[in-house]
Amino acid sequence: MTALDDRPSVDEQPPLRGRAGPPPVGTPPVERPVRASLPNDVAIGALRPVMPQRGVPRLLRRIIGVNEDVLDWVPEERPRYTRLGLIVLNTGLLAAVSMHMALVSVLGSHWWLVFADLVWAMIIVTADSWLIASTHGAARTSLFGTYLPRLLLSVLLGAVIAEPLVLAVFHQSIDNEISETRKADIDAYGSAVKRCNPPTGEISTDPSCAGFLVVISERPQSAVEELGRATAHRDQLATRIGEVNAQLNELERLARDECAGRGGPGLTAVPGEGPECTRNREKADQFRRDSQVDQLNADLVTADRQVSELTTKVSNASSQAEREVNAAINAKIDEKRGNLTERGLLDEFEALGSLSSKHFSVLMAHVFLALLLIVLDCLPVLSKMMSASTEYDSRVRRQLDVSGRLHDLQMRASEKRDSVDFELQELRFRQKLRTGIEEIGGEDRTAKARRRMEVDAQIDRLAATLEQARTPQPR
Repeated sequence: MTALDDRPSVDEQPPLRGRAGPPPVGTPPVERPVRASLPNDVAIGALRPVMPQRGVPRLLRRIIGVNEDVLDWVPEERPRYTRLGLIVLNTGLLAAVSMHMALVSVLGSHWWLVFADLVWAMIIVTADSWLIASTHGAARTSLFGTYLPRLLLSVLLGAVIAEPLVLAVFHQSIDNEISETRKADIDAYGSAVKRCNPPTGEISTDPSCAGFLVVISERPQSAVEELGRATAHRDQLATRIGEVNAQLNELERLARDECAGRGGPGLTAVPGEGPECTRNREKADQFRRDSQVDQLNADLVTADRQVSELTTKVSNASSQAEREVNAAINAKIDEKRGNLTERGLLDEFEALGSLSSKHFSVLMAHVFLALLLIVLDCLPVLSKMMSASTEYDSRVRRQLDVSGRLHDLQMRASEKRDSVDFELQELRFRQKLRTGIEEIGGEDRTAKARRRMEVDAQIDRLAATLEQARTPQPR
């Protein structure tokens, strides 16, 4: 006999697990089997549900929220959902690799990054698991409302996961682009700093130099201005002395010509020490005294010496300023270079964008690779969308409908049960109220009767007292 012939008959088989009504009152509880037992060598479909499956395939299906009790009735769907769970797991592994590459580019290589990678993979697997589990039992008529929001969320997650992987693929070109870009930035920055800070130490008034000016201990502008004033003063003295000397020379020439007896305008042509000769000599001597020629010459010597000293001072100040300016410029450039030593994800994104804008081939490779990775990340939802509604989905829908109806029935039964309890409790309260009212009425009547009796007794005592007062006393 075959295994099929050894099976118990339908009447002898234990009942299948399912929702059943409550057992009759007084019936002892019977432990029902979870499923109908079936030997492993029986062909699938001979009797449903089949034996539950154990091992890795069951764990993979658990990731996407498959109800094994329902799937046991349609075991032909097991491979489909097993592979769907494997797709979700692969997406999580891809997310872990992407997160590891992103963290390594920012923090460097550390062993403890594995924990962050696992956490990120768990987050992605959880999100994809919800995306798939929430579609079990969905009808194909609800394709737009059910799958489109989930697909958009998958695209967003895929874009986040794909970019670090794209950066890892183009890392060599990105490194070169970052190095060239930063070298160009440092050169441009150095040119701007040198343009805005001339070696003479002058302060640039160009608005574009804001932020590029350096600070030095002392600028030579004050010494240059002082030298300019001293030079102007010396030149004025030299001009004044030249004018005075010209007039004095003219007066002395007239005196000499007059004394020598030469002829000419203003001359007597009489030689010797005559009155005109004496007068011209006195006039020249008086002009020398009035013009203070000697003092002017002394002041010019002093001015020349001051100009020479200030020229030396300006030269020293300019040399010092040039050294300080060059040192400050080098320090500023070194600071800029130091700020550009580290790099992060934004720098790599910018470098990849720059490469894509410069080279069409890089742009196409970037786009296609990113799209491929995004599609891989969206594969769980896409696979669910592309597959037709399965028998498992149909049975999940029916089970949900049955569960809903049973829940409604249970709620109505609970409502009736609770309403009966509340109505009985209300009747008890009313009965208790009536009893209390009757007790209060009886106590009130008793109190009134007691008061009447007390009043009657008091009246009788007063009447007896009055009667005794009216009755004459015997003598």
